[in-house]
Amino acid sequence: MSPTNIVVIIIAFILFVLAFILIKTLLFARKSDSITIPFKYGVPRFAQDPQVLAEHLSSVIKIQTISHEDAKEDVIENFETMQALLAKTYPLTHKNLQKELVDGHTMIFTWEGKEPSLNPVVFMAHQDVVPADEYTLDQWTYPPFSGKIADGFIWGRGTMDIKCQMISVFESVEALLAAKFKPDRTIILTFSHNEEVLGTGAMAVVKHLKGKGVRVEAVIDEGGAVYDGIIPGVKGYVATIGISEKGYLSLKFTVQATGAHSSTPPKETAIGILSRAINRLENNRFPTDVRMVKPMFQGLGGAASPMMQMAFANLWLFGGIIAKILSAKGETDATIRTTTAPTLFHSGVKDNMLPSVAEAVVNFRILPGQSIADVCEYIRFVIKDKRVTFEPMDQKAWEASPLSPVDGNAYRHIASVIGEIWPGSAVAPYIMLGGTDSRNFCEISDCVYRFIPMVVNEEDLDRIHGVNERIGIDEFQQMADTIYRVMVRWSQKEL
Repeated sequence: MSPTNIVVIIIAFILFVLAFILIKTLLFARKSDSITIPFKYGVPRFAQDPQVLAEHLSSVIKIQTISHEDAKEDVIENFETMQALLAKTYPLTHKNLQKELVDGHTMIFTWEGKEPSLNPVVFMAHQDVVPADEYTLDQWTYPPFSGKIADGFIWGRGTMDIKCQMISVFESVEALLAAKFKPDRTIILTFSHNEEVLGTGAMAVVKHLKGKGVRVEAVIDEGGAVYDGIIPGVKGYVATIGISEKGYLSLKFTVQATGAHSSTPPKETAIGILSRAINRLENNRFPTDVRMVKPMFQGLGGAASPMMQMAFANLWLFGGIIAKILSAKGETDATIRTTTAPTLFHSGVKDNMLPSVAEAVVNFRILPGQSIADVCEYIRFVIKDKRVTFEPMDQKAWEASPLSPVDGNAYRHIASVIGEIWPGSAVAPYIMLGGTDSRNFCEISDCVYRFIPMVVNEEDLDRIHGVNERIGIDEFQQMADTIYRVMVRWSQKEL
């Protein structure tokens, strides 16, 4: 074969590959078009005064409904005080909806629809909050439980996670009842009291509903948000709707050894053996799987740069580059791999005694597509030391939740409302990194979505469970308006 023919073949091959890449990119971009659902609401617009709305949120922020790993430490009176306040603030809701308590202080409200044969829809949030770190109290602009309304914000623990969503749900129901609205489909509200400690409230709700033979059409809980400048390669607002969440596994690692005097230590101690095992886990992270974020970037459409669209359309060629880009930041790295996080270490009782036992806890967040069994197998492969044993902690292990559909009306109604409240925003599905109460509802619903209608920038991410948690007064108005509109849409016959 002549050199000319070889050059022609190479050029032809290059052109073929480029054409293939271009076609794949065009097909990828075409699928990204969001399908919105036009809707005539038939009810007045949500018109609660933003200042009154802020005062309602402020009032519950002031009540320290902190949940603890040991439920005996919970101040039950605080939950009772807040529930009494809610009854006073939302009289129509408490008069017209059936209220039930399960698992102590988890609330269920049922708004009977005109068509009892239709599966109900569920709106969720939780009543509890995490404490404020005592070592950071001097860093707060306003005290964490002050509920201060100042500088255009409501300040305090729970303003973002997630009393804001609880109040938004109550405000929506109260406004709709005042407008004489009657849902076709039954609406259920659930507010657990111990979500922050991976508690039992939501489990009790699901058990309660299953006992009644209830199958739920769709669920919305906390989750993704309207992100501003956080997604790599994307400009403008990006609203992410969680369609699944990672699995959860906390393992206790143990090494047994012979205790002795520290003056005659062996070559390896229990602490040393366990430390090296943990170090191997940190240095040998789980493999990446960029396919998990492909639906998100496909949903972003034109908001994603042409290069990002081309890369995700052709993972066979650019997968390694994408993995490198996403791995550079902790927030995005966690979207493409099962994560490993050592969180506790215990060993020893005295400075001159060798410990007979060393224990550590490592928390894993499991990517959908992998199982608890897969994680354990990988751990054994990495550690390669039979002296290191491990077992799951009690009630600290569950698989990743199944994927909820993005081609159904429940998802599209959320996307449509987002387009109404934040015009021009891209809407995309994603895998939630943290855990929510809503994972329990996968037993009784195929459509479980996780979304907080709130604009969040990179600085705001640190406020959740951190210092200076706050929400803008106008942003809170938008949140309540979003829940109001979704509630009307979801309550119709056709969903």
